[in-house]
Amino acid sequence: MNRLLKLELIKLKYYPTFWILTGIAFGFYVLILYAGTQINFNIEGIDSQVYLRFPVVWQSMAYYSSWFNLLLALLMIILTANDFVFRIFRQHVIDGLTKQEIFISKLQLIVLFAFVAFAVNFLAGFFVGSIFTAGYDLFFSDFYFVLLYFINVIGIMSIAFLISVLLKNTGASIVVFIGMYLFELILRGYFVLMSLDFGNFLPFKVFSNLCPAPSLKKMISDPLIKQSIEQSIQSSYNWEMSVGMNATVVLLYIVLFLYLSYYLLQKRDL
Repeated sequence: MNRLLKLELIKLKYYPTFWILTGIAFGFYVLILYAGTQINFNIEGIDSQVYLRFPVVWQSMAYYSSWFNLLLALLMIILTANDFVFRIFRQHVIDGLTKQEIFISKLQLIVLFAFVAFAVNFLAGFFVGSIFTAGYDLFFSDFYFVLLYFINVIGIMSIAFLISVLLKNTGASIVVFIGMYLFELILRGYFVLMSLDFGNFLPFKVFSNLCPAPSLKKMISDPLIKQSIEQSIQSSYNWEMSVGMNATVVLLYIVLFLYLSYYLLQKRDL
């Protein structure tokens, strides 16, 4: 195992807060997922369990899992800010690590967290889809949502990492992270009122767009109801980026946030 990543894992091993938060989050994840699979509207013309079958389940699980990204962001803030607060970064430098290696170790941790989240999301989708789908003919349709979720996690954690490096304080970083999200919501609302499309390019918006909720019309089997919904959607149409363009903007944001984090680590006193 890479020695820098191993160093991060050793810190996690003896950090009870990490295991407590992870355990609570995983418990809620399984509990809410189980509750969601028990919902079935017995209404003619509506098939609510279409969201639990291949291929729609991949988008459903990506959207559901993305709500737990806040925990990953908070963990990244806590783990990074604590390294400043308790002078762990400074001790690393004394022990011979360079600032570049410190940055790489945190980057590897972000990728590791994203991979674990990706694996949980994939396994949940595979498990649920296998239960509610008769076969695997449509298994790989819409599978790209699983990959988009992986990018989504890295994006959210890159923002959290940048804020923690900038402020070097756990409480302040958490407040600023949540404040940035709320401020963006207000700003996006203002842009909508002004009929401007700038809100589609804001960070949290483009990240969330990678894992959108499945369309309601997917569960409509009655053609008349489906046509009515489609007409309603068309009448309230707002411009949105394509998946490819959205992913490109997200990758640019990730590169920007990680570069700024690296620059701050290089220039500031640890």
